[in-house]
Amino acid sequence: MVEPIIGYDGKPYGIGDRVEIHPGTDLWMMGARYGEVVGTSITSDDRVRVVMDKVPGIRSGAADLFQKV
Repeated sequence: MVEPIIGYDGKPYGIGDRVEIHPGTDLWMMGARYGEVVGTSITSDDRVRVVMDKVPGIRSGAADLFQKV
Protein backbone atom coordinates (compact mmCIF):
# COMPACT_ATOMS: atom_id res chain seq x y z
CA MET A 1 0.00 0.00 0.00
CA VAL A 2 1.29 3.46 -0.91
CA GLU A 3 1.59 5.97 1.92
CA PRO A 4 -0.47 9.15 1.35
CA ILE A 5 1.27 12.44 0.66
CA ILE A 6 0.57 14.74 3.63
CA GLY A 7 0.65 18.51 3.15
CA TYR A 8 1.72 21.19 5.61
CA ASP A 9 -1.92 21.48 6.73
CA GLY A 10 -1.93 17.79 7.72
CA LYS A 11 -4.32 16.75 4.91
CA PRO A 12 -3.48 14.28 2.13
CA TYR A 13 -3.10 15.11 -1.56
CA GLY A 14 -1.96 13.25 -4.65
CA ILE A 15 -0.92 13.36 -8.29
CA GLY A 16 -3.26 15.57 -10.31
CA ASP A 17 -4.32 17.70 -7.34
CA ARG A 18 -4.04 21.49 -7.29
CA VAL A 19 -1.70 22.62 -4.52
CA GLU A 20 -0.44 25.82 -2.91
CA ILE A 21 3.20 26.20 -1.91
CA HIS A 22 3.94 27.17 1.71
CA PRO A 23 3.67 30.96 2.35
CA GLY A 24 7.15 30.98 3.92
CA THR A 25 8.89 30.24 0.59
CA ASP A 26 10.50 32.65 -1.86
CA LEU A 27 8.31 31.36 -4.70
CA TRP A 28 5.15 32.21 -2.76
CA MET A 29 6.48 35.71 -2.04
CA MET A 30 7.19 36.20 -5.76
CA GLY A 31 3.60 35.30 -6.66
CA ALA A 32 4.07 31.68 -7.76
CA ARG A 33 1.60 30.25 -5.28
CA TYR A 34 -0.33 27.49 -7.04
CA GLY A 35 0.41 24.50 -9.22
CA GLU A 36 -0.48 20.91 -10.05
CA VAL A 37 1.20 17.77 -8.73
CA VAL A 38 2.66 15.80 -11.65
CA GLY A 39 4.70 13.18 -9.82
CA THR A 40 6.38 11.91 -6.69
CA SER A 41 9.47 9.97 -5.79
CA ILE A 42 9.57 7.65 -2.84
CA THR A 43 12.67 8.76 -1.01
CA SER A 44 13.59 9.68 2.53
CA ASP A 45 12.93 13.31 1.53
CA ASP A 46 9.36 12.62 0.24
CA ARG A 47 9.92 14.65 -2.93
CA VAL A 48 6.86 15.97 -4.78
CA ARG A 49 7.09 17.35 -8.33
CA VAL A 50 4.81 20.29 -9.16
CA VAL A 51 4.23 22.36 -12.29
CA MET A 52 3.71 25.87 -10.90
CA ASP A 53 1.30 28.26 -12.66
CA LYS A 54 3.62 31.28 -12.89
CA VAL A 55 7.06 29.65 -13.04
CA PRO A 56 8.22 27.61 -16.03
CA GLY A 57 9.39 24.05 -15.50
CA ILE A 58 8.83 21.49 -12.79
CA ARG A 59 9.64 22.34 -9.17
CA SER A 60 10.18 19.73 -6.48
CA GLY A 61 10.15 19.82 -2.74
CA ALA A 62 9.26 17.97 0.42
CA ALA A 63 5.67 16.74 0.76
CA ASP A 64 4.96 19.17 3.59
CA LEU A 65 5.99 22.15 1.43
CA PHE A 66 2.57 22.06 -0.28
CA GLN A 67 -1.11 21.79 0.63
CA LYS A 68 -4.14 20.80 -1.42
CA VAL A 69 -6.44 23.64 -2.51
